[in-house]
Amino acid sequence: MPRCTPLLALLFAALTSTTASANVPRTPTSPSQPPSDAAMDASHAEYAQQWDTAIEQSRSGNTLAALIAMERLMDSPLLADFDAERRGRAAQFAGWTAAKQKQPALARRYLHQALQALPGDANILATLVSLDLNDDQPAAAVEHLTQALARADGPLPIDHHAVSYLQYHLREQPVQRMALLQALFDNGWKSGGIEPTGLWLDLATLQADNGRGDAVRATLARIDTPAELIRLRSDKRFDRYVDRANARFDPVKAAQVHLDALRVSGLLDGDLDARLVDFSSTLLMLDRNEEVLALTADLAEAVAEGQSPSAAKAEWLAWLLNSRIAALRRLERTDEALATAKLAARIGAFGPDGLEHQMNLAFVLNSLGQTQEADAAMATLTDLSGYGQAAQALIRFAAARERGDATAAAAARAVIVAQRLDARLFYREMLLEEGDLDAAAAVLIEQLRSPLERSDALASLQDMRVYPSLPGDVRIDAAWRELKQRSDVQAEVSRVGRIERYDLVGSATSR
Repeated sequence: MPRCTPLLALLFAALTSTTASANVPRTPTSPSQPPSDAAMDASHAEYAQQWDTAIEQSRSGNTLAALIAMERLMDSPLLADFDAERRGRAAQFAGWTAAKQKQPALARRYLHQALQALPGDANILATLVSLDLNDDQPAAAVEHLTQALARADGPLPIDHHAVSYLQYHLREQPVQRMALLQALFDNGWKSGGIEPTGLWLDLATLQADNGRGDAVRATLARIDTPAELIRLRSDKRFDRYVDRANARFDPVKAAQVHLDALRVSGLLDGDLDARLVDFSSTLLMLDRNEEVLALTADLAEAVAEGQSPSAAKAEWLAWLLNSRIAALRRLERTDEALATAKLAARIGAFGPDGLEHQMNLAFVLNSLGQTQEADAAMATLTDLSGYGQAAQALIRFAAARERGDATAAAAARAVIVAQRLDARLFYREMLLEEGDLDAAAAVLIEQLRSPLERSDALASLQDMRVYPSLPGDVRIDAAWRELKQRSDVQAEVSRVGRIERYDLVGSATSR
């Protein structure tokens, strides 16, 4: 789900890795303006020390005091005696500090000064991306990020939420989206330390659809994860590139290889990060549910006892608990699954994905047949995107129908219909809930015909290992299976792709 609001984040490491000292040279860098006497040299030393103090204040969190000092320092004529590198970094730090103090105009002025000193500098451009996102200027953020990626000497540590937000912003602009993805690809960017194979699949799809077929093979070479390989195999756009008989494109073998690679890279250092979450998700795909429970047992116990992680760890801990929910659900330990969903919602609130975890709690309740409780959980959510509004309305729709409230059901239905272009998945689910298979088939066929939605639609239709439906899902899962077998749906699938059987469990456990 796309982020509803972009957050100001430090998207790069330069500010924390650059030497704290301003290091103003004891002699001016311009040969045309040599120091006239020792007093001038002393004034430079004092000026340098003032920068050191202001930078340390900013780093320690006292950005108000730091900015007051930096404004004075930026106005000083002594700034001109810095060499270009130090002038640029000083202005960059002043701009970042102004942004933290919610003074975007000042921040932007300082950052443009920084670029005048260091034209095209990747770290300064990345700071501008952060400011653009905070100012809700996604087009400018895309431009600055693309430039930063092209100029960087190595992978930029860009926040993956920022990338997701910009991808969502560009969803109807395929050429611009492809350019940004290509810049990320060429930069060697990693998402939370792991290869973002889902984004590379998006890039390959855009290349295939927009006259860049010559670049597809190079992109596919970095896609080796099982879920993405299933999507490649199912989509006829990739038939000229994918040999389905080749072990390289075998999703089951790939899942085991990926698991082993994650075990080596992630578990040895014991970090709670994206790799550990990916490890748990791959275990789930291989149906190794008990191993997921063992992996997450101590963490779940600590959370249940009231321990709370830092915001940086909360993001990954909440997603690990999400994997635990799936494992418990498959093992029919549904009371524990619900309790864990509540823990994940609590911990997720400390990180950037709190909205998703609160929604997940509502959908768990709904699947368990506790529809009114699900509605109550969703009712607490506000300021949602169109996609989020449709998800919320779907739960409200089911709850209203259960209690026989036709007015509330109609109101929820109207929200879903209004958002159907951005949230066709929830529109289709509503139609299944109503039992309108003709209309649901029409939506699914639209998804299969859409270059943007085809991959998701084909993935949802693959024959995976399944578990029995939970009480709240029995009717809608049966409707889905009937929809999948319709001749009109099958005909469209055959035109654009294929359905294969895999000895793996998909994310839709009972479908």
